[in-house]
Amino acid sequence: MEKLGIIAGAGELPVLLARAAVAHERQPVIIQITKSDAQRFAGITDELHTYGVGQIQKIARTLLDSDVKEVVIIGKVEKNILLRPFQIDATTIRILVQNRRKRPSAIVSAALAYLESVGLTVLTQDQYLHHLLLQPGVLTARHPTANQWADVELGIRTARQIANMDIGQTVVVKNQIVLAMEAIEGTDVTIQRGGNLGKKGVVVAKASAGHHDFRIDVPTVGMQTLKVLHQVEASVLAVEARRTFVMDVDVLVKEADRCKIALVAVE
Repeated sequence: MEKLGIIAGAGELPVLLARAAVAHERQPVIIQITKSDAQRFAGITDELHTYGVGQIQKIARTLLDSDVKEVVIIGKVEKNILLRPFQIDATTIRILVQNRRKRPSAIVSAALAYLESVGLTVLTQDQYLHHLLLQPGVLTARHPTANQWADVELGIRTARQIANMDIGQTVVVKNQIVLAMEAIEGTDVTIQRGGNLGKKGVVVAKASAGHHDFRIDVPTVGMQTLKVLHQVEASVLAVEARRTFVMDVDVLVKEADRCKIALVAVE
């Protein structure tokens, strides 16, 4: 059975990918780079290794020694790791020094270039997870109002602009006023901040850059996102169709209907 390397961050996506790989007759070789519970891969594979996110040379060597030719990097790794000390090897030091004045995405791209330079092909995260990508349309029983559709348009457009600047992917809007834009704090905190400012009825939009590298990240929403939306009494969650993972979509839509939140996927 051909092997597939999975460099796994936190969350459920690495597990879903590992299961999908097995279903496609690929044997997962897991490199865990966060402090997530290793038991989440129990029964899926026996080839599991744990390294720090800064040990790229060891990660590459382990994959190559395991006869891995293709690898997917997937799961949550907080951007603010670059702001605090972490264990790094000589290769990572060289990458950081060469890209010290560049954006976080440039550093990650340089790490991917290193992996490919040693003979590993880095695949996009949706390689075996196409079923998680949303198609265009309104998924819920509740549809946005005309004013909310205008806020969706502004939110998606603004989210794409800040994503193009490598700042964030999420924007909160109400009555054509941008209330909050995501930076390093993450999606949930952005929604909470915008909801506190706009009160009931805010619109949340999430989008990626035009040049977005889907080997690094696929924007993702799930029950945690919906929970925060419900807490701030948001009215709409808008994401990009075919460019966004949605976790447990049937359950998510049912819960969104219960919370009277419209879930839409736009082109």
